[in-house]
Amino acid sequence: MSVHLQDHAEWIDPLSPASRELLEHSWSDATKVFSARGLDNYVKGASALRGLGRGDELVNTWIDSAPQVAREVGEDVVGELATTALTLASKTSGAVIDLVLATAPTAARRLADGALFLQYLRFLNTLVA
Repeated sequence: MSVHLQDHAEWIDPLSPASRELLEHSWSDATKVFSARGLDNYVKGASALRGLGRGDELVNTWIDSAPQVAREVGEDVVGELATTALTLASKTSGAVIDLVLATAPTAARRLADGALFLQYLRFLNTLVA
């Protein structure tokens, strides 16, 4: 797996120019937090959220928030954060998903444990259901 953003072109090409620029700007910080596998999941998460068709703000929030969550509780939970966001898409609006992603770094910082953060995500999923 690669740590160079240009090697993920198939996943970043569908992003809007503003999202691509934000990803390029955030990439150096992301490489300090994520492993090669984590970077791959990070980019694929942005692409998957773009595929929801809920707007660029959702993707941009992901690009900003995911590295912060990984820094606080580890990169393993970031994949679950993406899965939760994608699951919520069938239950609620893009604005609610954006709020979940935007507040995820604060929740991760306050919970300070990957297992607790995963329980928090399960709670949100149950709450929205």
